[in-house]
Amino acid sequence: MASSETPPPSLRQGVRIAPHDSSVSVEEALLAAGEQVGHGNLVFASRVNKAVLVFVKSEQMVHQLVASGVIIRDLYVQVSPLSVPSTRVTVSGVPPFIPNELLEVELRRFGKFASGFKTMWALRKSEFGSLMMWWEVGKAHIRVFCQQYTSHSTSKLKAAVEDLETSIRDLELGLQRDSNPSAGQLLQKKRLELSSFLQERVKGALVRCRFLEIKEMDAPTPFFFNLERSVAQRKQMSCLKLPGGRVTSSPEEMRDHAMDFYTNLFGGEQCSIEGREEILEGLPQLSPEEKAALDLELTLEELTGAVNQMASGRAPGIDGLSGEFLKHFWGVLGADLRGVFAECFRTGSLPVSCRRAVLSLLPKKGDLALLKNWRPVALLTVDYKVLSRALSNRLKGVLEMVIQQDQTYCIPDRTIMDNIFFMRDVMDVCRAHGVNVGVVSLDQEKAFDRVDHLYLFSALRAYGIGEGFLAWVGLLYNGAQCLVKMGAGLSRPIPVQRGIRQGCPISGQLYSLAIEPLLCRLRSKLSGLSLPASCGLECPPTLSAYADDVSIFVSSQRDVQCLQDTLSLYERASSARVNWAKSSALLLGCWREQVVPSLPGGLQWETEGLKVLGVFLGTEAFKARNWEGAKEKVCARLSKWKWLLPQMSYRGRVLVANTLVASTLWHRLMALTPPRNLVSSIQQEIVDFFWSGRHWVRAAALYLPLAEGGQGLICIQSKIASFRLRTVSRLLYDCGPSWLNFGKLLLRSVGRFGYHKQLFLLNPEELDLSGLTPFYTSVLQAWHTFKFTRATSEMPGMWVFEEPLFFNGLLRARTLQSASLRTSLREAGCTKVGHLMKAKATSLEALRRRSNTSSIRILDQVVKEVCAALPESLRAFAEDADLCEQWIEDGDYSFPSLEVTPAVGDWHEGAGQLLTLRTPHLGTFQACGKKETYNLCVKVLNLRSLAGVRESRWAEFLGPDSSPKGSWRCLYKLPVEKRTADLQWRIVHGAIATNRYRAHLDPELGEGCIFCSEVETLEHLFVQCPRLSALFVLLKSWFQGLGEEFSFILFIFGPKYSAKKKGVHTLLNFLSGAAKMAIWLTRRNRVQGVGSVALLPVLRGLLKARLRVEYTYYHLMDNIQAFSHMWAVGGCLCSVGGDGELRLHI
Repeated sequence: MASSETPPPSLRQGVRIAPHDSSVSVEEALLAAGEQVGHGNLVFASRVNKAVLVFVKSEQMVHQLVASGVIIRDLYVQVSPLSVPSTRVTVSGVPPFIPNELLEVELRRFGKFASGFKTMWALRKSEFGSLMMWWEVGKAHIRVFCQQYTSHSTSKLKAAVEDLETSIRDLELGLQRDSNPSAGQLLQKKRLELSSFLQERVKGALVRCRFLEIKEMDAPTPFFFNLERSVAQRKQMSCLKLPGGRVTSSPEEMRDHAMDFYTNLFGGEQCSIEGREEILEGLPQLSPEEKAALDLELTLEELTGAVNQMASGRAPGIDGLSGEFLKHFWGVLGADLRGVFAECFRTGSLPVSCRRAVLSLLPKKGDLALLKNWRPVALLTVDYKVLSRALSNRLKGVLEMVIQQDQTYCIPDRTIMDNIFFMRDVMDVCRAHGVNVGVVSLDQEKAFDRVDHLYLFSALRAYGIGEGFLAWVGLLYNGAQCLVKMGAGLSRPIPVQRGIRQGCPISGQLYSLAIEPLLCRLRSKLSGLSLPASCGLECPPTLSAYADDVSIFVSSQRDVQCLQDTLSLYERASSARVNWAKSSALLLGCWREQVVPSLPGGLQWETEGLKVLGVFLGTEAFKARNWEGAKEKVCARLSKWKWLLPQMSYRGRVLVANTLVASTLWHRLMALTPPRNLVSSIQQEIVDFFWSGRHWVRAAALYLPLAEGGQGLICIQSKIASFRLRTVSRLLYDCGPSWLNFGKLLLRSVGRFGYHKQLFLLNPEELDLSGLTPFYTSVLQAWHTFKFTRATSEMPGMWVFEEPLFFNGLLRARTLQSASLRTSLREAGCTKVGHLMKAKATSLEALRRRSNTSSIRILDQVVKEVCAALPESLRAFAEDADLCEQWIEDGDYSFPSLEVTPAVGDWHEGAGQLLTLRTPHLGTFQACGKKETYNLCVKVLNLRSLAGVRESRWAEFLGPDSSPKGSWRCLYKLPVEKRTADLQWRIVHGAIATNRYRAHLDPELGEGCIFCSEVETLEHLFVQCPRLSALFVLLKSWFQGLGEEFSFILFIFGPKYSAKKKGVHTLLNFLSGAAKMAIWLTRRNRVQGVGSVALLPVLRGLLKARLRVEYTYYHLMDNIQAFSHMWAVGGCLCSVGGDGELRLHI
């Protein structure tokens, strides 16, 4: 303490410390402040109510204390200066509904705390025995502060209200005993103060509700999706069957049972060392360069990339900190976290919170009273997931080097659809060629949870992964524990001695590496799928795998025995266990001359089909099970939203239809062709849901993008076509898919020419698709929604020898127009340029004999015409005998680049039409994006319906040069509310029930305007009615204030949005929308006989209400600048004064 001779300090030298615990003494507060500024710089301290006032020697020290805060009893306490006393309580905190962009605004205020906390907390590193302990304690303080921060304002408000209520009650009792004028005035003052507090509270609630409606209603947010009414009881754990058979619903008994179950599941199991060594023999190895790249030190850039990849809205781990928190404060915490990871690497252990995972149980199929039918998902801390994601990013670059093509799980550029395509095509090829083979689909019990850790790390070493990377992965599992979330509580920590955590970013890659030794052994031991030599498959496939979903091909009892032995070895080595009771098997072929193999574990052969990764594959009757009840499920899902339909905008209806309903069909539609009438009937249900009444605009127009006058409603048939075109892209330009060779085999049946990729270069009218499977028939039909042209400057390559001789637009040879000659050459196996060039280089006479051609001169003429037809850049390459000799038929050669345009026949785009083919521009086919491809399919497949649709109903009134093109998207840009935007969209399309329209349907209704005697047309209602003249005068003045000239075109269609004039155009659109809504509301009020029909007061009321709500909200968010940027443009509608108060100019 300073001596008594020190001059008395001023308020500027004082701070206020308000500990969370009122029992904290003045001495404790002094010690905490002295740790920050030095104990010799303290002057004196005193308690005032629950706070402690501390005075220091200088204002600089006050700033230091305010910036850093103090730690009292291991809790962080903020410090406030006395020179700025707080006399006003405001509602603050982060409301749970605020979307990410608004949350970030609030976090910027919170960032002032973070920087101060970091400054102070960084000084305390030396007080801890390790950096990990410092990090753990720091996270605990951050969590506590976040919890206090969100409840601080509410508790202050509650305390203030309670104090005021007590004062008012005391004053009222005093006035009953003694009449005192001053007491009466004080009572009135206290009542006004209490009223202001309550109004502030109500205002905050109303503002938040209003923003909830504007920002999150009809938007892809958790709030909106959670509005769906569930007609089924949610699958929550209500009871469990104990080992003795007794069913209990006691939380304590359920938790104890879960403890025993997962202790046994995650407990270590003795595995065979010899079995492990045997199954890990002969695995593929990483190169020294790949190994060294994995072993590099983890960098801050890698951690930053991992943080940026984290998804939002995920459940936090046991420390309670979310991914959004770490993302926002990464600049503050990133370097420290890297230092913590470096220390963890040196010590071989993560902090305790990172080692502990909370197991959240999700229901699977089967009896939910059995704990084994619940999938445990690990909720991990955000810092753990950052480390795991960074390691995953490193590992994914080398996975394809050691994991073969038939395993697709968590491997870049491989998808689950590759497995489904592969199994579908294998079944079709086997049927087409009469192949006998059995497919055994394995089910592994708790596949992820039973992986032995010693086996896992032995497998990683067997791939040649270095010790450095293994040490990083070892951090994730060293000392790992889990706590089961059951009911409202957590179990005691359970050691995790085996298993791969489901929920960890790297877990899928680790499992693929763990199961690959089993797959490698099966590939080498089994005979696989034996196809006829004519199929040309050098390496017959033996299996298809997606994680633990493995389908294996067996052709004999020896294969079945080999499968049993290999699985037994894998089980001994890794503690895995096959569940034969849930496995399945399919027998393909007739097996007349072969003995059908018997299966282990009581497994029986099926003959109709197999369910593969959620899709029924097999006979046509078996595949029809994919579509059973599909329409009924769609209707049931839509019906859950009908209660909300009157309040939903068109954008919300599209969101429900596209995201929640139609998307449930995509998994099956990607791989299979649906029944003919199913798609149209489901599409009709979706369109009916959108309109919920009269269909004002053609359905095809709704499918167009919002920027082109539609609503982006899903067109299922166009989506299917876009799926098929993605299949074409992978078939032509991707060498990797496991199904590629079988797809080629099926395509070769077209025309018996032996073509596969070549089919996509042929004239479509020449193709006979009879005999082709339904799926690939739909692929070729979808391809013909495009017209293609070859690149003008095509570089020569070996593909020129793969060019088809027949029906190829590139090769227009007169002699090949003869059908008999084509047949002769086809029978002789001469169908490609390479065949012809090889025959030329060796002997055309031999080709003449094989083809039974009457004269060699005909073949010589064919050669000359084909060479002459080739572009000059390709001709010399094709005529080179040495290059031709190197050509291997069906080799892996680059398919030529194709420029694609929509195939629309004789249709031409005209003025005033809604349909335009100017967008999207596709360019080359391999560069086409998914969205662009779908949008073009919408236009081509709905061309007939769209051809006669006008872009608006206003051309006659506004003039032929008027057009809403370029303005459509602006109609829906914030801050326009979606229901107002719907009205604007409907006005442009003429989808308004005017009196003239209603009279046309019912002649007894009058067609006159309810405000004047003229006929109420669309133009009259929104432009020509005499009552609108004053409105347009007002709008003209506002538009001029924003630097724009008012016109009816601008009013009806909205501005053509420009980023340079974003603020002006946004406000113009809002004003136009508000004016149209005022017109519509006053008309409705007149019809219903309620409410005001005065147009300008209603418009001003709408504007004032919105501006006040927006201002209050941004004021609560402490972001008036954002409000001014959006609403105070040019001072047209409002401005914010120097005192921060809202000033309305309307």
